[in-house]
Amino acid sequence: MASYGVLTLMIVASLCVFVQGRYSHVSCQVVENKWCTVQRLRITARTDVRGLVFPDDRYEKIRIGQFYDFVNTDSTIVIFSGELFYRMRRVRYLQMNGVRMVGLDMPDTVIELDVADNWLSRVYIDPDKSYTLRKLIMRNNLLTSINGFNYLNMLEELDLSDNMLHTVNFDVFSFMPYIRLINLARNRIFSTTAGNGVISLGFLEQANLAENMLTKLDVWSNKFLSAVMLVTKYDTKHY
Repeated sequence: MASYGVLTLMIVASLCVFVQGRYSHVSCQVVENKWCTVQRLRITARTDVRGLVFPDDRYEKIRIGQFYDFVNTDSTIVIFSGELFYRMRRVRYLQMNGVRMVGLDMPDTVIELDVADNWLSRVYIDPDKSYTLRKLIMRNNLLTSINGFNYLNMLEELDLSDNMLHTVNFDVFSFMPYIRLINLARNRIFSTTAGNGVISLGFLEQANLAENMLTKLDVWSNKFLSAVMLVTKYDTKHY
């Protein structure tokens, strides 16, 4: 009986070690204004994210990256996958700046997403999901296309400045009835079109196309242009 008890104890202890080894708890290094700041997080293409456990339900706002002047607090998230987002599904406001990200599966329940200052060239948006995203900041990345962005039909603010876009079909924005701000400044855009018709965006306040290489602007009627602050500094000389 004593041997049986010892064996049982050894098995339980082994299981505890296995569980501890399998799961890695991600903690907040700093909590400020209801933001949980995660630092020193390393996720590569080979990382098994199924073992990650993010902060509990107290936090709807998480930011990952270098937000404070602490030493050696940089993070790396090469691929932000749907599997990784599943580990933090309560999050509604998410910032991941300067984490060397190259690929992103768009999270469907986030309200505001900021992934500026990365190396993003691939963004996957699932046409079968319903996205709640209202503000998307992708400034200073490597995007060459906005295909699939039409499924983000709750968007109000979109910042794609400082990317590598060449052409933009504004039909994409016709699926965003609430869009107010569009920033496409400092890309390599040489033409914008409206597909088969004239786009009318009733809530649009500003479309920033400054510092591109525009030679063609076939999007709005003159009447609509007069009602919208269309920023095209350095571009209008081409028209």
